[in-house]
Amino acid sequence: MEQELLKKIQPVLLEMLKEIQRVCQAHDIPYVLYRGTLLGAVRHRGFIPWDDDLDVAMLRADYEKFCRIAPQALGPAYCFQTWHNDPAYAQPFGKVRKRNTRYIEAKSAPLAENGFYVDVYPLDFAPAAEKERKALARQLLHLYRIKLMKSGYTPWREETRTVWKKRLGYLPYQAAALCIPNGRLVEAYEKRIRRVPAGEILYEQSALPKTYYFETAWFRELGEYAFEDGSFRGPKDFDACLSALYGDYMQLPPEGQRENRHQIMEILF
Repeated sequence: MEQELLKKIQPVLLEMLKEIQRVCQAHDIPYVLYRGTLLGAVRHRGFIPWDDDLDVAMLRADYEKFCRIAPQALGPAYCFQTWHNDPAYAQPFGKVRKRNTRYIEAKSAPLAENGFYVDVYPLDFAPAAEKERKALARQLLHLYRIKLMKSGYTPWREETRTVWKKRLGYLPYQAAALCIPNGRLVEAYEKRIRRVPAGEILYEQSALPKTYYFETAWFRELGEYAFEDGSFRGPKDFDACLSALYGDYMQLPPEGQRENRHQIMEILF
């Protein structure tokens, strides 16, 4: 994505982050800057210069409170999208969207709302035993891939190119999606999450092939971080959190890897 376009996109995303912060503060919902947004706050005091999205995270109970409150509490320019209110949306986390805009990814399905977004991740408790963690991750990934097919996503798309190995790999999930109702998929996924009792280990609810794990304590004690012209909450022990996600997070990636990851195909402000 060209830098001039990115400079127009980032202020829109920052405006949305401030709206999320306003709702969370008004309704006593703890949140944290997360992933590249936390990294940007620590390393750049704002956006990673080539980043095209923002992320926040919440413990599961706080996330579910946000899910209940956000549809009414967000300003009229925004909405909150989950797989409960948009069957074509397949992600196990939510997105705050800006209405009357377009920000469409190559792999995404046609959605009721497809404007600019900020990802809102729930953090769930993970089993204490590594073997059980791996089994849970496999089960969730299996259900997630079926849900992607049910909702019409095309994860084998790389911009205008089809990755045929991945396309063929999704055929069994596509067949399974024909037999399982949408509501049952969501129910099975969330039921599996809730079987795990509260504990000392968390993981992000994104159903990615690689699962990231954190100590629960890292998300209990929060600090304040400058981000562009605002100040936002984040894990006080940012070093532990960012090291778990990125390893040596202060090391800049090679110039050839400094690019956005979301394959945005259509933008309308």
